[in-house]
Amino acid sequence: MTNTQDASYEDIARKVIAEDSRYVSAMTAMGERREITVSEDICAHDGRILVAKGCVVTSELREWLLDHKLLRPIDCCLDVAEAVSADSLARDAARLIDENAFLGQLAYQSGDPLAMRHGMARLALPRRLIFKLTVAQEQRPELFRHLLMVALISHYLAIRAGLDEQDTTRLLAAALLHDVGELHTDPALLDPRRQLCEHEWRHICVHPITGYLIAREAGGLGEPVLAGILQHHERIDGSGYPYGLRDKLVCQFARIIGLADVGAAILTRFGSVARLDAVVRLNQGRYDRQLLSFLQGGLRRSTAEPAPAPICRVTRAQLDTAMYLLQGWGELYAALCDSDGNPPPPELAFLLERMLSVRSMLLQFGFDPDSIEGLLELAAEDPLIAAELSTALDEMNWQFRDLAREIEFRWDLMLRGLSETQGERLERWRSHLAELAALPVPACSWAMTGMKGKTVHIACK
Repeated sequence: MTNTQDASYEDIARKVIAEDSRYVSAMTAMGERREITVSEDICAHDGRILVAKGCVVTSELREWLLDHKLLRPIDCCLDVAEAVSADSLARDAARLIDENAFLGQLAYQSGDPLAMRHGMARLALPRRLIFKLTVAQEQRPELFRHLLMVALISHYLAIRAGLDEQDTTRLLAAALLHDVGELHTDPALLDPRRQLCEHEWRHICVHPITGYLIAREAGGLGEPVLAGILQHHERIDGSGYPYGLRDKLVCQFARIIGLADVGAAILTRFGSVARLDAVVRLNQGRYDRQLLSFLQGGLRRSTAEPAPAPICRVTRAQLDTAMYLLQGWGELYAALCDSDGNPPPPELAFLLERMLSVRSMLLQFGFDPDSIEGLLELAAEDPLIAAELSTALDEMNWQFRDLAREIEFRWDLMLRGLSETQGERLERWRSHLAELAALPVPACSWAMTGMKGKTVHIACK
């Protein structure tokens, strides 16, 4: 990305922090259930006192606060009763570990089943960030739960990677705060089913910067923690955001949190270790291989019991479009090379890597990417093949949807260095990808059964 783009992202992030009415609304609404007191005068930008020290904040102050530009961020001036604390985080972590079998298994494998809880109890976070976490706990419980899950998975990966206690505690802080910027993001934009325009996607892309700026201004965290927050959506193959960093430019904390973030999201969205295993297989080039091996070790131990058999419905339109994208990729790649056979411009490197990853994932499942349709008949007769195929197809379609968003975001850069004919070929392939991304992707319906001979149906319409 250009320096101009980098600057525009930071400008958006600062504006989001300063002018976000949703956060002010959430904060004042919290005042109806937890007592919020003004710890220092809340002043307008011109120095006028808007709300005096000692006042109690409720939703009645919402419009008054929104009508003025504030001298300092509002949560620098507030205290909340029953705020999140290190002890409450440890208790919440313990409940989550007890509720989630996968997290429980990771806690056991870390060598000390209580280590994750003790790690939370050691955290010492700045007061402003404690307030942010309390808003998340009260007003965005799904986000708060996600932050905890990411922190717990990160802790397991840190132990397996050999981090010492000090770095593990720092990593926990970064993981727990990694998505604090989402408190200033419209929740509707975070729905994975929503198709985002370029303007909306930019607001998604800036949330790591938003979180970084908030954490930096709160003080007391140190550069490794701040870098982990800022870079948690970067990928070592350069396909991440907001800066497209790759290889060693992505710090260790960000590598760990990025993988834990995906793991927590998949487990929450699908409740399926099999789906998470598919993601791990698919993304070998995007994440640190050693960390992937650690996570895969946890997955193998968590899938010792018989898995439920899926009933997956794949539409004919989905299958045909997906097959076109896979089978037409070779011809497209050849067309994008120059007349001497040199690879496409570096702006397209991420696309090549992503498509190679999709094909690699299918091959690792034991499927030929060029003849998946022929497996449908076998899958209708063999539950094991059906389980693998449904997981692979479903994950492939989700990956194509993610790729469509990424291409939309990078489109102008991708066209640089291409001839008009090459651009037209790429546009045709992109239109099919957009067509697939717009199709509803049906979730698998899981039937709890371990009986042999149970028929598993995969219906193609």
